[in-house]
Amino acid sequence: MRLVSVLAIGTIFLLGGCGGNSPKPPSWYGKDAHNDTHLIGFGNATSLDSAKARALNDISSQLSVQVSSQFKSHTQRQDSSLTHKTSNEIKLDVAAIELSDVSYVKDEFKDNQFFIKAQIPKSSLVRQFQSSFNTEYNTLNFNRMSQCSSISIKDKMRLEYALNKLNLYTLLLHSLGSNAKDMRQLEKLLSMNSPLPTARLNIQSNARAEVIESELAKELGEFYSFDSQAHNLINVKLKLALIGGATIKADAIMTIYDCRNNPVFTTSVSNTHKGNSIDDSLSFTAKRIGVQLYKKIQEWIEQ
Repeated sequence: MRLVSVLAIGTIFLLGGCGGNSPKPPSWYGKDAHNDTHLIGFGNATSLDSAKARALNDISSQLSVQVSSQFKSHTQRQDSSLTHKTSNEIKLDVAAIELSDVSYVKDEFKDNQFFIKAQIPKSSLVRQFQSSFNTEYNTLNFNRMSQCSSISIKDKMRLEYALNKLNLYTLLLHSLGSNAKDMRQLEKLLSMNSPLPTARLNIQSNARAEVIESELAKELGEFYSFDSQAHNLINVKLKLALIGGATIKADAIMTIYDCRNNPVFTTSVSNTHKGNSIDDSLSFTAKRIGVQLYKKIQEWIEQ
């Protein structure tokens, strides 16, 4: 088996072919490009390796065109599985494509140019895309995630990212006459947690400080939509201490629970600030604690 890495499919400018100043190609070049069992590509260049690369780019370009056509067909049917898309054009650079089982069935050197005809069995691509789909699907661990109708922001972002890749593999498979697993349950779960999952916000503090509660709600509200009836819970234990003059020390422990009351993320932050007044110190501390917790959640999501 020969394995050739190709640039991520996306907008691919075909470098092969005949330009105005190009030499006349062989009679077979560019002919019989359509085949029921293989994808066929042509490329020419002054070096053999470049000609082969351009032939592979020709094949990748065909995949790109076919997937774009599939995507437009799906959106025209208003397929519910694509409702979370924010663009009417699929981003084809989500996955890097590796073309395996490539064979170069014709080559000719003419007028200082190498002319190449490459082909790859469609069945080989189907196996590759099906394997990639299954790996991505299994990594998502949908059985665990779907136990709650409202998921964590980390799971929501993972689900959205995975669905983009799964949709790409599905369209690639469809373009080759094959099918993938039904993703309607995944799409439904994402829709139920969009634009943000819901959670109850509970702040436990040893001192009443509305400015801190307001700042925490604002910063954490970037990740969750707050609902007093939500199953998810964000609990923040806040301890404020006046340690002299207008200096305030704040310690916060935040725990995020899922719908089964299992902790899925815990972190702590602290801040000490001396301001011109207690109100000034409290206002600064509120903003600082909120930003710190925001950054902690962002780091958790990106892990």
